[in-house]
Amino acid sequence: MADYTNLCNKILENIGGKENISNAVHCMTRLRLSLKDKSKANIDALKEIKGVLGAQFNGDQFHVIIGTTVGDVYKEFCEIAGLNESEVIEENLDIKKEKFNIKEIPRIIMNYLSGSIAPVLPIMLGCGFFQVFYSILGSGLLNVLSEDSAIMQTLNIFGKVGFYFLPVYVAWGAAKKLNTSIPIALVIGTILIDPNIVSIVQAKHAFKIFGFLNMPLNDYSSGVLPPLIAIWVMSYVYKFIDKHMPKSLKVVAVPFFTLLIMLPVTLCFLAPIGNWIGVGIAAAINAIYNVAGPVGVGLIGALWMLMISTGMHIAVIQMAIVSIFSNGYDPIVFVGSTVANYALMGLVLAYFIRSKGEEKQLAGANTVAIIAGGVSEPTIFGLLFRNKRAFIYQIIAGGVGGFVAGALKTSFYTMAPGNFMNALGFTGGVGNNFRNGVIACIIGFGLALLLGLILGFEEKKKEA
Repeated sequence: MADYTNLCNKILENIGGKENISNAVHCMTRLRLSLKDKSKANIDALKEIKGVLGAQFNGDQFHVIIGTTVGDVYKEFCEIAGLNESEVIEENLDIKKEKFNIKEIPRIIMNYLSGSIAPVLPIMLGCGFFQVFYSILGSGLLNVLSEDSAIMQTLNIFGKVGFYFLPVYVAWGAAKKLNTSIPIALVIGTILIDPNIVSIVQAKHAFKIFGFLNMPLNDYSSGVLPPLIAIWVMSYVYKFIDKHMPKSLKVVAVPFFTLLIMLPVTLCFLAPIGNWIGVGIAAAINAIYNVAGPVGVGLIGALWMLMISTGMHIAVIQMAIVSIFSNGYDPIVFVGSTVANYALMGLVLAYFIRSKGEEKQLAGANTVAIIAGGVSEPTIFGLLFRNKRAFIYQIIAGGVGGFVAGALKTSFYTMAPGNFMNALGFTGGVGNNFRNGVIACIIGFGLALLLGLILGFEEKKKEA
């Protein structure tokens, strides 16, 4: 294992020392630090440290971008800083006493959405591959197997199980995020797709909960927003009941009274609200597409890497996911972002071919990270933000590829990994859709590769 002691010491030195850290976690590429005094973070100095690809504040957290080795760096960092990896350290009391700020509402909402859906992504990606194979082998593309065959039926069953029961999975993720009762959350998520409820909805027979609460007849299978709203409300109801219930009755009374309140409220009010919001978001995305058309997809392709660097991509991804589960496809966000990913792959490959020495090693690691692993941040902060030409090439290639995808009326149907297999998300529609998506991705990849190889990159300045 590489020695990251010097790197960790330099990071600590430029964030005010270990005494200034109240919490330290990490994601796939970043150290995520909660600092007691944010003014002690020397962002410019951190960016110059060898091994650090970038540094920035994201809400209350301070992010130090490391790359794919962040897991090893995190272990060393926690050891040097005297932090326990397995425990979440309490936040600074000053943070808890901050007054409510209405400007923080969008960030809080996005944080809740991303934190609740992130644990569910492996389910969506894993089952999504079964749907991909179902689309490729069926009449939608190669037409080599009948839909009545045992293989196709199996692929269909395994593919749908990850999406039909999405309310249950999302309820679990939301409960983890809010640190509330997971068992109770699972019951609330399950009631949305309970066979009895589904039968009532399909029969279109009016139904009143307890005989007096009218239940709207909505289909919540594959729904994302209904369980998110319901579990958010449940976290407060559960906390209130648990606080005021005598200890001798808690084991039975807390779950009973929580469900007594939440099940009818969810079915009659919260889930319908989530469904209406979802329908509205899907309609808004379609309206944008109808107005902007290829230009809208091109803008997503051109600016996607900038959106990732600022965290803006989280919000639009949630909208795209809602669109897929409401309409069955997304015509803008995932289309443009997929083309942008392939453009970045072509760009980093060109940089790898042209670079020399230590830079070639770093470029090689980034090439593997984005093409095989789908991890783009090392390239974004290690290449795009340190090389103006590279950023321009990425914008041009992603924008042109996205525009072509939009002009060909390409849509994204299935969740797919962000690596070289990302284009499989175009399967699921008519055969031409997959072909058109691949064409757009090849254009984005090829244009970025050619621009990098022919025009070259700026000479990188020596780091301090």
